[in-house]
Amino acid sequence: MGIADIANETNFTSGNLYKYISSKEEIYQLILLDEINLLNDDIHENINCNLTDQISTFSKKWAEITYEHKRFLKLISFLLTTFEANVSIENLIAFKNEFAKELSKIFNAVKIAFPSWDDKKIMKFVDMQKNYAIVLFPSTSPSPKQREAAEKSSFKYFFPYFVSDFSEFINYTVEYLNKT
Repeated sequence: MGIADIANETNFTSGNLYKYISSKEEIYQLILLDEINLLNDDIHENINCNLTDQISTFSKKWAEITYEHKRFLKLISFLLTTFEANVSIENLIAFKNEFAKELSKIFNAVKIAFPSWDDKKIMKFVDMQKNYAIVLFPSTSPSPKQREAAEKSSFKYFFPYFVSDFSEFINYTVEYLNKT
């Protein structure tokens, strides 16, 4: 999708859009910040008590909430690998600062769920689950073309299910962090 397509979708002219942003990558960054904000709202609404003794409940709920935000998962999967290379350093720094603010909100939700964890454990959890979600989501969400190719090829690829796999990973991560 090019800048003209984005302008058309948003009812802006390309020229007007360029007054506010300089590339489609910056648009993706702005959308991603909105999406992580929505994810944060859902996390805080649903993860709002001590869940230290309910790891599997926490893991399943965290996975379900995360999966409900497919646009966030899709954007983060390629924003961090592709689009960051194509924005100015100034815009990338500003984006990273805003993204860090949003991650701190996730950090606070984890602190509520696991009050005995120190900042280092919480940061480890946030980093691990973010990184795993970025890798897992694309493999659980194939395009129709990818699905058809997998079905017709001699290699019978199984597309994992995000919620169950992510929940299992979260569960293992929490159990590990509780032991360290």
